[in-house]
Amino acid sequence: MVNTSSMENPELVLADIDGTLVEDATRTMTPFVRRVLQHLHKKGVLFGIASGRPCDELPNTIAQYEMGFEPDFIVGMNGGEVLDTSTGEVSVFDQLQPDRIKTIIEMMQPYDKVNPVIYREHLLVCRFCDDLIRTSEEHAHKKSIVVKSDDEYWTEPTGKIMFRTQTPEECEEIEAFAKAHIDSTLAAFRTQPTLLEVQDINMNKGVALMEISRRTGIDRSRIVAYGDASNDNEMLRAAGLGVCMINGLPDTKASADAITEKDNDHDGMAYDLIERFPRLFEDFDIDQA
Repeated sequence: MVNTSSMENPELVLADIDGTLVEDATRTMTPFVRRVLQHLHKKGVLFGIASGRPCDELPNTIAQYEMGFEPDFIVGMNGGEVLDTSTGEVSVFDQLQPDRIKTIIEMMQPYDKVNPVIYREHLLVCRFCDDLIRTSEEHAHKKSIVVKSDDEYWTEPTGKIMFRTQTPEECEEIEAFAKAHIDSTLAAFRTQPTLLEVQDINMNKGVALMEISRRTGIDRSRIVAYGDASNDNEMLRAAGLGVCMINGLPDTKASADAITEKDNDHDGMAYDLIERFPRLFEDFDIDQA
């Protein structure tokens, strides 16, 4: 990790969404977090959002937060996509090719009740449609399509494969199975209690952070990143300062330089920024309604 002792103020803040930037129950941004981000924006600090969701759905999601400004960068698909909002350009990295998709899907065949899901052309491609898929449709503002046979999964490249389970225990089981059977070119990790994701080992939010650093000329020692789950680990390690939410997973806490005092349901990221960079917030009214 980069030595963070000399970072008085960051030049860019990069944040995960669920479990970090928004509340769990409502998946919305609190007014206090919004005010803190607006203050950073006025101070000239760049802001980016890093998510496992694809870039084509994230602008609509972010618009609901009513920040009053557009993030400078949007990272989608766990680092597989980087959207520069100033140009509208989307860069795509290290997608899974059809032969690898086939291998992964077939590897998981012993778990026939698990639902493989991929993103394709603004759709959720799945083996069956249940309440979990319908909830995903609502959150992603996408429709789902059910495959007639598994070979429809590997007709073209995709960024990642998601495996939906009915219970957290089943997800833990298939995570252990996947990690024991995939080769070293792939990564498998849970991003929700009932969601396992498999993607190229070289596709992660840390790579996206380095790409943003290259584009902006901002050294990574001047970048702060916030996250809570395993798909944030590489981003926290790549940042000048990687901060895990106190509600984060054990492996993510181990990947971070610091841990927030408050969780995402109590404005943990916002308070951490204020306490960590007091000069940036000298003129910020913390008690404003």
